[in-house]
Amino acid sequence: MKKARKSRAVAPGEGAAAPTVLAQGAVPDGAAPHRPVEEGVVTSPPPGAGPGGSGAPAIAQRAEPLGSAGDSPAHDFSALEADEAPQYLYGVVRAVGELDFGLIGLGVPPSDVRAVREGQLAALVSAAPGRVVDPTRAHLLVHQRVTEAVLREHTLLPVAFGTVLRSEEQVRTLLRSAHDALVGALEALEDKVELGLKVLYHRDHLLRRLELDDPTLSRREDEAEADHERRLGTALTARVERDMGVLMEGLRPLSFASRTLPPVGERMLLNAAFLVGRDWVESFEARVKSLAARSDTYAFRFTGPWAPYSFVDMRLGLAEEPGVTA
Repeated sequence: MKKARKSRAVAPGEGAAAPTVLAQGAVPDGAAPHRPVEEGVVTSPPPGAGPGGSGAPAIAQRAEPLGSAGDSPAHDFSALEADEAPQYLYGVVRAVGELDFGLIGLGVPPSDVRAVREGQLAALVSAAPGRVVDPTRAHLLVHQRVTEAVLREHTLLPVAFGTVLRSEEQVRTLLRSAHDALVGALEALEDKVELGLKVLYHRDHLLRRLELDDPTLSRREDEAEADHERRLGTALTARVERDMGVLMEGLRPLSFASRTLPPVGERMLLNAAFLVGRDWVESFEARVKSLAARSDTYAFRFTGPWAPYSFVDMRLGLAEEPGVTA
């Protein structure tokens, strides 16, 4: 498989619950799953340039980390045996082939990312640097780079950033208790990845374009300024809804499922994720570029491939011990 893309701006345990299957557009309850750290800068398009089926398999709701939010993230577990020390969980794959990824995990120096196998499954873990792993940029990037390395050769069932289990035995308990559900989710996600698409705009630029395209939107002599602005706002909303609808309909045939996520910032109009077959990634990107080229109004950012975080919702639901949450 080709090297994983980053992002680019296109010029115009015990008692573990079963994984939840999300319908297209469904939003899981609870905390949002880990989102990839996207690198790169969104640029506005130059003049003249212009991003399937429904139903999504799914997993990545965070298991509450060991300890409480008030615990210090720094602990010395060097005296513990490997199978007794807290384990940081990156995700679950099929227990097939070589699954040792080397010294690329969390910690200083980097920890060894290895597989804990149970039946048909393997959990990818490394020694946890602490009972709580803070969501610093450095930690998030390490988590992301591990999942990218795994994704190059394997179908990955991701878990949210910060998932720490109290021992290797608890990792095995998780795999045993949810074995069939996890195997089923991996089958549903086989050879699929997530691609992201964000669409941004300059409001004033689009308003000027609307007035140029439709002279009736210009302010009338007898029209109050507030009334004109409301009329323009209505036209703007209609235009954006139409354009984003056309965009999504143009991409859905190349995806197994899609989800729209909350926009980030005032300029973002669309924040969408698509579940796409590995073999379709290049075709999907070509379609994004083709659709973008038809517009000089919007800026597009296309990202991925990522592990399918947006299409996975796993509640680990591990049993608690006094003073410990997992």
